[in-house]
Amino acid sequence: MSRTISSGHVLPQNPTFIDFPVSDGHESQWPNNTTRVVDNEGHVNYMRPVPIDESLSIKWRCEVGASLALQLKKQVGPSYVLRSWPAGYQMFDHNKGPATSPRHDAYLIGSRHAKRFRSVPEFIPHALWLLTDPNLVRSNCNCKYCNKKPQREITASMGLLPGRSTPLSAPATPRGTTGKAPAQASASAAAPSASVSTRQARERAKPYAAIRRVPRPVKQIQGPKQNMLRERNADLRSAYAEGVHLRKWYRDGELLWCALKPAIPGLSGDRDSITFWPGIVEEARMKAEAIRHPVLGENTPPVAASADDSSQVTQNGNGSNAEDTQVPWTVIQTLSYKMKLLGIPYSYYIPADQVLPYQAHAPSDELIQAIHRVPLEQMNTDTDSFKPTNGSTFVEAAAAYALAVQIAANLAGYWAPTDDWEYKFSVPPPSSSGMPPRAMPSAQHGASLDSVMNASMTFNASLANAINSAGPSNPSARSHSGAVSAPPPVALTQSVNQTRYQGLWWGAERIWTDELVRLKLSRSQIAPKGTHNILPPAGPSRKALEYTKTLSVTEGDGEAVVGAETRGVFMCIDGLYVADILRQDGSTGKECRATGMLYELVDEDWEGNLPGGGANGDDGGKGKGKGKGKGKAVEVPATLGNGTNGEGVNSPTTAPGISPAIDGVSSTNSKSKERSANEQLSHPILSSPFALPLPPEGFKFRPILAPGYEAVLSLNLIAGRYYPRLLRHPLLDSYVEKALNIEGGHVVETSQLWALEGLAPGYYNTMDPVRWRACRVTMVREADKEARQGLEEHWRARARERDEKQALESGYLPPQPLRSVGTSISQAPVVPQEDIQLDAMVVDS
Repeated sequence: MSRTISSGHVLPQNPTFIDFPVSDGHESQWPNNTTRVVDNEGHVNYMRPVPIDESLSIKWRCEVGASLALQLKKQVGPSYVLRSWPAGYQMFDHNKGPATSPRHDAYLIGSRHAKRFRSVPEFIPHALWLLTDPNLVRSNCNCKYCNKKPQREITASMGLLPGRSTPLSAPATPRGTTGKAPAQASASAAAPSASVSTRQARERAKPYAAIRRVPRPVKQIQGPKQNMLRERNADLRSAYAEGVHLRKWYRDGELLWCALKPAIPGLSGDRDSITFWPGIVEEARMKAEAIRHPVLGENTPPVAASADDSSQVTQNGNGSNAEDTQVPWTVIQTLSYKMKLLGIPYSYYIPADQVLPYQAHAPSDELIQAIHRVPLEQMNTDTDSFKPTNGSTFVEAAAAYALAVQIAANLAGYWAPTDDWEYKFSVPPPSSSGMPPRAMPSAQHGASLDSVMNASMTFNASLANAINSAGPSNPSARSHSGAVSAPPPVALTQSVNQTRYQGLWWGAERIWTDELVRLKLSRSQIAPKGTHNILPPAGPSRKALEYTKTLSVTEGDGEAVVGAETRGVFMCIDGLYVADILRQDGSTGKECRATGMLYELVDEDWEGNLPGGGANGDDGGKGKGKGKGKGKAVEVPATLGNGTNGEGVNSPTTAPGISPAIDGVSSTNSKSKERSANEQLSHPILSSPFALPLPPEGFKFRPILAPGYEAVLSLNLIAGRYYPRLLRHPLLDSYVEKALNIEGGHVVETSQLWALEGLAPGYYNTMDPVRWRACRVTMVREADKEARQGLEEHWRARARERDEKQALESGYLPPQPLRSVGTSISQAPVVPQEDIQLDAMVVDS
């Protein structure tokens, strides 16, 4: 199929022309093959100059002019058009292929810095540079050729990408809208102070949580047209694929803490020193270095590399191949991240073992108080001039660090689902519950997708139950449901199209589907005694019970301390989608939800129910106070087989009821299973499942839902990503040692650390974003702007307090000498009465 160029474009009426005062173009950059020549195969390959008034040129001139007017904040209304190309530029139409129907590609050529511009978005930032920089300093240009950044990132930073994500809770918008309404709806939360008060005053709906049967993808001749996102595949494969020894845990755009070497000493020593600085990942770099083996007789010892998170040693370049024993080197692979430090214009590469997830560290109270003690006149409020060095002082860094911490806190409050795709599935027939069928309610006009699905599945459930109850073993039921013998025509399955998402920006973190996340819930909050399709919490293993007995702990208390109910819950995200919801005021809105299997942490040697029960079985979660979670049990609706609420069932799943004995446990070296052709349809093509990550040391993951079922949760129940073996990170050694030495009275301080690996419920250490934005670039930009405005206002308030204090101190009059005895009263100076009162007020104050 040939590719054609645009046609039919004309100049608007009464256009406002934009002229380029300077240019970096020259005719020497133009191509030479501008003559049409047909070769012996009947093909052409030449560059045809396009006149300035041809349709293709007019299209570019109008689109570039409109974008430049928007960037330059020109008056809204006129139609802005480029009068001509910059001096030395020319539009060319590249004709290539069969002479009768060649392929056409439009190129704008002439710049000394770029070989050619292939599209309007590529040329817009370069054109903006030509208009705004009379000196043509190339470092000021933001185009992909001068700035060396991906075009998608540049286009997004200029606000030229359409909004694709959907907010967590936003009013319903009709089809065909651009998606800007969610961003505008949440614009009232622009200022940090306003967002806090608004959030506290807002009446938030109860988070949604339910268990349902996994929907079956509809068998199609072709699978989904959307491919698995390349970025998602790279992130998941580098973190979870089998055989990968040097794993990359952090993704581009994530917010991390960078260790400063050396730390910036504080005002009081190490207690308030600046040891970490927040930054954003710009890219990851893998570097391979060959280390030469020492020659016999040399004094140089062989190089030894530790197999930590940032390096990998490969002998002779490829393991221990006998054929390569003569290769005299060892290959060491190292991983580093290019980090953009927040608050200051500084980027640098840092080893992978010198960064921490954002949730793994927080500035100490002593550090925050030390920043407040720095006098305003000594504080360097010009944060762009600061750069951390070996000689940096606390006073120099205080303002920049305060700004960086505030930007990070603001950025952690944003979220957005990304990379949508269409998922088509069928609602499966439900299991029986013994209720006679009723007439299927007619779908109301404008009903939401969820309401249609729930109504259909509820009716199908009642129909299937009546048919089952009318079998040979129950003749009375057959007579009771005689009308079922000729039911009205109804489809037992229903096909549904649903928009799903491949990824999610969740505060500081980048989350993808098919990976494990921590939930805010404690295991004791999810069916603490078990229910239909949900297993009860696993109790301690035999060895754990024996160990607690040696510590003089009773058997009951031992279960409460070491049982699974005291730990966190994990979800392997299988899908992200937007559901229509009904608000308390009767209006409709949208809510983003996650689906997937839930897991709990059990002891590594846990093997199921012990003889006599109690330890690992039905009563495995009967804590006696210490082991109970702080929150109440989450209200997961008691469900039918298809996951919809049974009629009249409004109680949470804390009612007694033991599910079948299904004690599937994932081992630490679990293999990724292959998806069937039918299961593959629920994911973009070319996607594959990955094995679960390593569990915390001494534990293993155990699924708590029956096979074929999945949990559906609101996104605000997600605490954050799970980082395997994070507590072994060398930068956390001092924190872990301190937490182990803290007595039991400081549960919150220690639980914040243990929650990172799920050893404590996720609500101790959680991400809680509430503000939706369309892309990551917008999130970073707004977080930076709001932080700077807030700190500038704070500094102005401190300056006013200082000036008022100085004015108050200068208002005191010096002591007046007493009059001599010879001075008469009539000779004494006359002081107005109001001045006397004022002086008295000043002295009294």
